[in-house]
Amino acid sequence: MSFMTTLQLDQSMPAWEFVRKALADATEVVTGDAINTREALEGLRVIARVSSLCAQLSVEADPVRPVFFDMCSPTRQIGGPNPDGNYYLGMIRGDARYRITGHRGSSAYLGLQILAGTGLTPRRMAGYLSDTDLELDEEGGFELLLAPDEPADCGGAQWIQIPDDASAIVVREYIGDFSDEEPAALRIVNLDPPPPAPLTDAELAEQFTAMGWTLLKLTTLHRTIKPELLDNPNTLLTAAADDLGAADTTPDNLYMIGTFRLSPDEALVLDIEPPETRYWNVTLENIWHECLEPRSRHSSVTNRAVTPDDDGRVRIAIGARDPGLGHWLDTGGRERGFVVLRWLDNPEPPAVITSVHRAATTESEDK
Repeated sequence: MSFMTTLQLDQSMPAWEFVRKALADATEVVTGDAINTREALEGLRVIARVSSLCAQLSVEADPVRPVFFDMCSPTRQIGGPNPDGNYYLGMIRGDARYRITGHRGSSAYLGLQILAGTGLTPRRMAGYLSDTDLELDEEGGFELLLAPDEPADCGGAQWIQIPDDASAIVVREYIGDFSDEEPAALRIVNLDPPPPAPLTDAELAEQFTAMGWTLLKLTTLHRTIKPELLDNPNTLLTAAADDLGAADTTPDNLYMIGTFRLSPDEALVLDIEPPETRYWNVTLENIWHECLEPRSRHSSVTNRAVTPDDDGRVRIAIGARDPGLGHWLDTGGRERGFVVLRWLDNPEPPAVITSVHRAATTESEDK
């Protein structure tokens, strides 16, 4: 009898095979959907970066003794995030109580979202608290109690109800200007931690299943989020939170999303009537919904960094080089990619006119 036949891996081995198949399927998607070598290379790198994130989310994160960790890094900007912000995640369970202590800071926006759903069950938003609903003390501090039922005494904390299948809390923070805004600070503690226990076959299987499911989700966003935009480039359309996935957005965030498809001598110009809100920004992504090298390339801008023209409108030019037609966002010479305009607090969608300008002839084609 071989050693392998004596191992009790009835659930974890099939789950690991699911992860391996997810990687193989993602590879086929990337190599099949890329239109050039650069897209294929970036797509394969996205699979590696998504794998890293999914392992962190599903295998490394501990709902028994959670900590908030940043889902992005200076080089890992996958899943369509806002590079002008922070995304923190803490894993939780619905049968435990958690206390979050923090300081609001002075960032433009802070929101806390409770996610529910485990295994192959699609994630859903089970609760949300905006910074406008936070109960702050005189110094900007706050304290939250996450629990299935409201206790008789919250100890001065603000109660947030969590369901039986609660799985995570996501913290979104947007920064208008990194030079003069103080990020929020948060800490999470499980109030009922059980004693350490050995890893079980069923527990690891659940972690692998979640890893594979999330890996496939994040590597196929271009096929699931408004894929029709790929056939109608250089335009923007309004997308509510539910249109982009209710578990991946919050109700006070709204979006316009589109694709650019440009030759090296072209620029897509967004002529924007700025929304009357405290925060908005425009971000460029590659075809795999990865932000375009925000550390080394100016591919995102917030309302704090743009100056309206005399008519009150903002012009943003998107292209491989600056055409001198407004605030320039650099595609890095990519032939195509996504454009995302996000804004807060549910004002009316901004009026945006798109046009493609050719640097050699200064001709434009209005959309």
